[in-house]
Amino acid sequence: MSAPDTNLDRQARRHKPSLWGIAMAVGAAALFAITAFLVEGVPADEQAAGVPEASATTQ
Repeated sequence: MSAPDTNLDRQARRHKPSLWGIAMAVGAAALFAITAFLVEGVPADEQAAGVPEASATTQ
């Protein structure tokens, strides 16, 4: 069943804040992803090395 009275202008006005919020969240996620790919972090060979072990001379 469809709604008996559909006012598209009113529905568009009521959904505008939600659509802006979704657009801002998508934009923030895209900015984060681009930043994560461009910023150099720990080199891959050091990531695979793991945590260094403690020396045996500790008391």
